Amino acid sequence: MEFQAEASKIVKGLFCVPLAIDQAGAYIASGATTIGDYLAKCSEHQKTLLSHSEFTRASKYNRAIYETWELSYKEILQRAESDDSHKANAAHSAMLLLELFPFFHHEKITEEIFSYVALQKDQKMSHTELPLASSMLDQRLLPQNKADTWDNFHFVEGIQVLLSFSLIKKTSSDGVYALHPLVHAWGRDRLTLNERKKYCLMAYVTLSSSLRKYESQPYEFQRVLVTHVRAAIEHSESESGHNLVGYLDDAYVKFGDLLWKQGYPKEAETLQIKVLDTRKRILGEKHPDTIYAMENLAKTFGSLGKYTEGKMLEIHVQNIRQNFCRGMPNHSHGKSRSNIP
Repeated sequence: MEFQAEASKIVKGLFCVPLAIDQAGAYIASGATTIGDYLAKCSEHQKTLLSHSEFTRASKYNRAIYETWELSYKEILQRAESDDSHKANAAHSAMLLLELFPFFHHEKITEEIFSYVALQKDQKMSHTELPLASSMLDQRLLPQNKADTWDNFHFVEGIQVLLSFSLIKKTSSDGVYALHPLVHAWGRDRLTLNERKKYCLMAYVTLSSSLRKYESQPYEFQRVLVTHVRAAIEHSESESGHNLVGYLDDAYVKFGDLLWKQGYPKEAETLQIKVLDTRKRILGEKHPDTIYAMENLAKTFGSLGKYTEGKMLEIHVQNIRQNFCRGMPNHSHGKSRSNIP
């Protein structure tokens, strides 16, 4: 019974992929590990174990689990070099999507995300001293047509290529796709560290650019998006224990606001503290954007039950405003100061 229980854990842990299960059985039978230790070892050395050529004969397919997807990628790469421009362009779009998707959550990847990115309408931030995610956006999948709407032709062409190789799958909803968890992991494992940094940043920027700061968006869209944002943050931190995407002011602000609204105040707090610390250092404490960051953080402190910290920060903001007003020249024309931040 204990053996069956351990075997069942492995089957579930490998998401019921027959080729991966065959390979695990061969590895265990070789004496390299016990059935009870396999999942822990696989978690630590997944890329090596699922690419292990020594155990390819365990399956009728005569190849390792990761090798099957690598062969598909090589075929797409060959198409990208084709003299047929339509085939080549579709392959290039597929490769770009396959670089982004592993840094999203593996489920509910929606076409709507890219539609919002393509039709960005956010106002510019009031400062230029801080790096903005929107300035780093990859535009290859985001052209607009003559009616100023998103032309999704290249996106759909890339999706069709990935579907034809079973690297992604459609869900029951139109325009919503998913990756098998092992394909999702392979998409990252196959990359070098520098490539992971690059494509993690691309995913981060794309997700950030889909969020609207100055207009409302459907609740369901943001509810789905927050799962991708949390995944992108986790991937950016997991490579070397710290955030690899650098500091992107507008992304941190948008993500912090989204996380707070969607019930993740602790994660929002982490980003909002980074926003505030950086704005203090670069823009100064009295800058309107720094004050805005203080107000956001005070609100999050309240959500976390940190009432004393929140109140102290609110009082600090009030003091800054009052001191700012006192320092304003006294005009005799009685102009309103209601627009002072």
